[in-house]
Amino acid sequence: MARTYDYWTVKDGEDFVVNLTVVSFSGSKGTFSPAASDPDEYYGSCEIEWEAEEDISHMTESEVATMEEWLINEHSDYLADDV
Repeated sequence: MARTYDYWTVKDGEDFVVNLTVVSFSGSKGTFSPAASDPDEYYGSCEIEWEAEEDISHMTESEVATMEEWLINEHSDYLADDV
């Protein structure tokens, strides 16, 4: 089942909410071992696919990246609490 989050931002000087739905998510924790064969094994990895219900074309790439980072953290916390 998809999980939806409300991300608050500003558009034209007004508060604006973006409804984000997580379509798919995968993540792994790193081992932080010097024997790790690749960066993903050392640092871990995270991939997320999401959809926004609202038009976000007014957002810059940096703003979208910040929103995605926030979503990854929120969804990771949700999954950790759901165990």
